[in-house]
Amino acid sequence: MSWEVPTMKSKISFFNHGLFKSTLRRFWPLWVVHFVGWFLFMPMMTLANGIGVNKSENYIFGIAQSAVLASPVIAFIMAILTAMAVFSFMYSARSTGLVTSLPVRREAIFGSAWISGVSAVIGSNLLIALLTFLFSLGATESTALALEAVCIWLCVYSMQFLLFFGIASIIAVMTGSIVVLPILYIIFNFLAVGMEAVVRAHFSALIWGMSGYTFDSVLDFLSPLVYMAGEFVLNVNGSTTHAVDSFGSLIRERAYTSVSFGHWLPMIIYCAVGLILSVSALLVFRKRRMEAAGDVIAVRCLRPVFKYGVAICSALCGGLLLYIMLYSLFESRSAAVFIMIPSMIIFAFVGYFGARMLLEKSFHVFRGSWVGFIVVGCLCVIFTLGCDLDVFGIGTYVPKESTIKCVTVSMAGEIHSQDAIADFRELHEKIVSQKEKYEGISEYGSVTETIMFRYTLKDGRVITRQYTLPADDENLNAYFDLVNSPALLLERFTPRIPVTVENCASAMLWTNEGLEAELTPEQAVDFYENALIPDIKAGRKLINDRGSNYLCTVSITLTEPVDTRGADTRGAGGGYYDLTVEVNDSCTECVAWVKANLGLALSELFDKPEG
Repeated sequence: MSWEVPTMKSKISFFNHGLFKSTLRRFWPLWVVHFVGWFLFMPMMTLANGIGVNKSENYIFGIAQSAVLASPVIAFIMAILTAMAVFSFMYSARSTGLVTSLPVRREAIFGSAWISGVSAVIGSNLLIALLTFLFSLGATESTALALEAVCIWLCVYSMQFLLFFGIASIIAVMTGSIVVLPILYIIFNFLAVGMEAVVRAHFSALIWGMSGYTFDSVLDFLSPLVYMAGEFVLNVNGSTTHAVDSFGSLIRERAYTSVSFGHWLPMIIYCAVGLILSVSALLVFRKRRMEAAGDVIAVRCLRPVFKYGVAICSALCGGLLLYIMLYSLFESRSAAVFIMIPSMIIFAFVGYFGARMLLEKSFHVFRGSWVGFIVVGCLCVIFTLGCDLDVFGIGTYVPKESTIKCVTVSMAGEIHSQDAIADFRELHEKIVSQKEKYEGISEYGSVTETIMFRYTLKDGRVITRQYTLPADDENLNAYFDLVNSPALLLERFTPRIPVTVENCASAMLWTNEGLEAELTPEQAVDFYENALIPDIKAGRKLINDRGSNYLCTVSITLTEPVDTRGADTRGAGGGYYDLTVEVNDSCTECVAWVKANLGLALSELFDKPEG
């Protein structure tokens, strides 16, 4: 007869109650500062509004909007502070020895630390949201909307914290230095958008057509703080009413009917990324050498990534900086490549061997380690020559007409007419087909003009190209013929607010000699209808007509009317519009109007000799 001895499989635990309580207790000042900061900003200010003399029923919505707007920055800061606190045991030999001697698996060590940080922050968020809502009761026109507003803030801020804490967690297990941790955290969060800006600046310096550097980021979503700041806002919708008090002053009141947050999908994706990074951090921590405390990079397989990453980033950033400093010593733009290559190699040397010094904690790193630097140097040469030769045709790229939503051109503004877009695109193709003719022209020449084509594509991308042409060039003349076409000028000088006496808030005329004249609303409307529009319809050029002299500037400020009986007639674009016209000597109707109505002979003023 045989006996079977029952066996029990050991279960992997990701939580240890003792470590959890110890972490919360040790770093209580951080949790208190976080709570008090939000408490003073949200619940306390909401309470002050409720018991104050000038109580506003809509205050809760304004404070919620401000909180959502500020939450990415606060989550970014709080995440790294929390990571530095709860993972601080990894950064000294004494603390790592103590932790590893405990009869607790690594999964429980990491999980307890991570959960303590998350629970402390999100727990205080819950309490802040609850207090804010309770303090708003009796001082808001809609309890349901107030609750919805604070819940949106709670969800958005908590998910943002999970994202940034996930990033901080993965970096925390990769380094062995608590000083290096925040530095790598900041670099990681801004690396994508920062390096994109630097590479675009290299393109601007080296690629014809990319001069006049403009930055339309496509990788900003890889830098969450940049992507969210200013874009992730709480939308508060409602209706506006207007009335006149006993003194005749206009009173504007807004009644809110709904609150919403329009970026839930990217926010959920970001939160999921943060959780995935946290799980990845756990997996790395399981294999991490605890004796690597004090090392810049504690994971061996990431050391080459760090070394070459620092070298390449140093070459791109430092090389560009040195190029900008030295470029003024050379007259020709064609010399850019000869400045950029040595500049990049110099800083590649600094970055490569500087990274080795940090990794090896020694200054003796120059023996037997030149192969990697030579590889980076060759990459710098290839990159610079590739840009200078434009091997990918970046500077000469013209989008297909079917993909273009609108085009913005120099001095003419945004154009949506498909016929006009086709004309500008055809001109753009003609210019790039003559690259050899224009490539060596300096944009700082006194007899040149710089023009721009900025395409907004239907998929949301923005493509900008800029070219410098001689002042007497046929393509430049064709460009100004297009921007001065009557159809485009009428579109540009037809404001969304009608030019009427009632809508005219102010109007001024000033000359190049410093003379000024204030126009009455009636004069402003008369100038617009009987001088400017006739000049445009007659085909006279208003935009940078290089054969004409600018004589004066007329500016008309238009405001949208408000019905004092309570109806809101304000348009979605805002309540005012500035219409500015630069009058030149080809605008005969405008010049004649100024002389007839203001007694100013503009041509005589312009031709008047000095002294």
